[in-house]
Amino acid sequence: MSAPLVTVLAVGGGVVTSGFGPPDVPAPASASAAGNIGAVTKAPVAALAAGSRTPGTSRSAARVALAKSRVPQATGKLWTTSDLNLRVEPREKSRVAGLLQSGKRIDVTGRERGGYAEVVVGKVPRWVTADYLSKERAAGAVGVSNQPCPDGSSIESGLQPAAIRTYRAVCAAFPELSAYGGQDGHGEHVNGQAIDFMVPSASVGQRVADYLYAHHTEFDLFDIIWSQRIWTIERAGEGFRSMSDRGSATANHFDHVHIMVN
Repeated sequence: MSAPLVTVLAVGGGVVTSGFGPPDVPAPASASAAGNIGAVTKAPVAALAAGSRTPGTSRSAARVALAKSRVPQATGKLWTTSDLNLRVEPREKSRVAGLLQSGKRIDVTGRERGGYAEVVVGKVPRWVTADYLSKERAAGAVGVSNQPCPDGSSIESGLQPAAIRTYRAVCAAFPELSAYGGQDGHGEHVNGQAIDFMVPSASVGQRVADYLYAHHTEFDLFDIIWSQRIWTIERAGEGFRSMSDRGSATANHFDHVHIMVN
């Protein structure tokens, strides 16, 4: 029985020492010698067998899986100033995985890409429009008045009721405004649903746009356009979006804020 055992073990030794030269041809051994050879070779062969059951890439795959499961490190917190879509990727056509409400303080990682900022929601990374994150919580909006404008109500001629209410509220909240555009024969103004609020400066224009956005539900607004950016109720979760260049300050809405009611 000893000779067959030595032959088997010699073959096993050849597997273990492959790459280090041919193994020595074993001499005839006694039963006790065979037992000693078995003691030496069993452990390496067992280790090789155990290694063969684990794919060579298992450690790399584990590291990749671990990296994907890690929660991004937050570097601070910011306030949302608008309802924002939570995007899986930092691009406009990304899948939307939820809605982040305005006035929420959210963890941010400091990463920005293509106008989107990375936030952490429920230990999951998501992307939102960067322009609508702020270090300070938005102040309460100016009140809403329905009193006729002190400058007169001629602009109200031809306007829809919701547009008249919006006009009166803005006129009362911003006494520095003195010029408006109402119903006429172009674009969204044809049916009396739109108003242009001419502004004396960019800072006033921004305040008017912020005021209109803060009350967009109450005013039943369909869109707001200011400074070559547009907000629409249909894509409210994206905040204000960039618009293409139309060729002039007026066409690009740098000198007035435009709204249309539903």
